[in-house]
Amino acid sequence: MTREKITTHHTPKSWEKEIKKYVAGEPVDIYARFSYPELQSREQKFAEMTGTPDTALFNAGMAAIHTSVEAENLKPGDVVLCGRDVYSQTKEIYNSLQKRGIKIVMVDSGDMEEIAEKIKTEKPRLIILEDVANATTMQVNDIKKLIELAEKANERYKTELNPEYLLDEYFSKRQEKHGKETKNLENKILEQFAEFKKSNNPFIFRSIIKDIGIKETVRVVKHLFRNSREKLSLIVDNTLASPSLYNPLKELGDSDVEMVVVESATKHYQKGHDKITMGIAYSNNDNKIKAIKKKRAEIGSYLQPITERQIPDDITSAMPEIMKRHASNALELAKFLSGFGLDVSHPNLKEHKNSELVKEIAPEGLVTIFYINMPDSSAFLKRVYEAGKGKIGVGGSFGHKETWLLNLGENTIRIAAGSESKEEFKEVLNAFEEVIKELKK
Repeated sequence: MTREKITTHHTPKSWEKEIKKYVAGEPVDIYARFSYPELQSREQKFAEMTGTPDTALFNAGMAAIHTSVEAENLKPGDVVLCGRDVYSQTKEIYNSLQKRGIKIVMVDSGDMEEIAEKIKTEKPRLIILEDVANATTMQVNDIKKLIELAEKANERYKTELNPEYLLDEYFSKRQEKHGKETKNLENKILEQFAEFKKSNNPFIFRSIIKDIGIKETVRVVKHLFRNSREKLSLIVDNTLASPSLYNPLKELGDSDVEMVVVESATKHYQKGHDKITMGIAYSNNDNKIKAIKKKRAEIGSYLQPITERQIPDDITSAMPEIMKRHASNALELAKFLSGFGLDVSHPNLKEHKNSELVKEIAPEGLVTIFYINMPDSSAFLKRVYEAGKGKIGVGGSFGHKETWLLNLGENTIRIAAGSESKEEFKEVLNAFEEVIKELKK
């Protein structure tokens, strides 16, 4: 049975049952924004595919990442390390966070030494990046190494950057002013600091001000805010690979690092039909997804029933093979064009700076798109399109059944390989070969 309306019709008895579930914090079938049975069933199927306790579906990829970031409950003063080369709208999230007093520090997502240094010096609360950057350089992040860095950071946060340790260190350096016996004062400050972080009410510190004065109270609270850290979490955008080609969560092993993976499911979760926009978030931590779903209900970024119905029923079983064809075609075409001397950016090519890493995690193809750089890209695209005789498309997005081209200006073309069969894809190769040979005459 498919849902036709967003509000569920109940009997008085069934309504009371749903209200009890709502009060208990369980999924309810009241109003689609909170959840609905068809959505829960769909999310569980994707959970099986991703190997996670649960997933959360959204009305767009940007809704998935935005809601996941909001569910982290970042506060002014928090530091977020952000991949420099990401989807343009993700950068708008960075700008929004910055306006709220959150410090944004940009990093090259493919440079693990830079990331390690920034984690050490900036002590971030969150890292947001794409495991394969949606940019012409297509940097690839070493997720396994990133998890190791996050583990070390969290250990440091627990031992050196917790409020109790910082307060003890603070007062030990000021024994002349406060004396040696400050434990009761420290406990009082810790208690009120914890309450302040929940309520953001500065009047909580009135009794501390009476004890040590307003200037010293401000100094102590600032010290705790600037230096204390609770944890480092990760949000990884896996849109370019999808879990069929690479699942970042598999790198976690038995690590307790909290990671949320987000994707624009518009691209690869509808068998190339290009009818709906959709986003997905999944995590090793069930509590993270619960928090994300709670935030989803607040924001209203849920996947609507009319959209959920258009997801192919067999997508979880069909997707691995479809993605394999996409990736195989992309890599074959990238090698083909590189063989003609074109400047090609694809992470599986040996010329790519992260190719050794990619050889380990996805030797048969990590992505379904890649980039070429060449003079007069606009004219080249037009000629390839015409040579394709209806077999090659032009436009944005990717994950289509046919190969699509997108001119990005500045002599750059993005090529999104389709899921064509081997025989069908030969016609795509022939179209490119025909144009290249004409240009070389």
